[in-house]
Amino acid sequence: MRYLFFFVLISCFCCSENRTKKEKLIKIENEFKDQDVKWFKVDGNSSIKGIAKFKSKDGEIRYGKEFRIELNPFTPYTKERLNHIYRNDESGYVFIKNGVPKFTPDPEGYHATRKTMCNEKGEFEFKNLPEGNYYVIAFMLWDKTGGGIMQHIQLSDNEIKTIEMINFN
Repeated sequence: MRYLFFFVLISCFCCSENRTKKEKLIKIENEFKDQDVKWFKVDGNSSIKGIAKFKSKDGEIRYGKEFRIELNPFTPYTKERLNHIYRNDESGYVFIKNGVPKFTPDPEGYHATRKTMCNEKGEFEFKNLPEGNYYVIAFMLWDKTGGGIMQHIQLSDNEIKTIEMINFN
């Protein structure tokens, strides 16, 4: 009986320790302010075109219709959050196998992004954008592998910017 008690006690301790590690949140110091993204919600006359392709840790290259691209407006909150994920805020990629961080606070306004999907060739486009400072993020996830690619860009009025979001040569 004593061994059963110790087994249950150790099991509970291990489970609670693993749960704590999984639920650890990264605290973002910068406040998300809706006024900082007002400009992002109006239409403009610029666009971003691109292509997204991802090579997994296992060497598999994927692109196509199943992959989502998001456009985030620059804010101090977004910059800090992306620095935690990509270790910088200019460009980079991460593998899903390295884990997905959780953040606090995680305001609803942060998730109000513009979204599009790639076509069968991995191409995407955002139209009618206002001039501004953006983060383009490609979510290239499949079969519990893949990852994300981020690129920070500045878009001028009446500009068509073409980018490549590829994590291999």
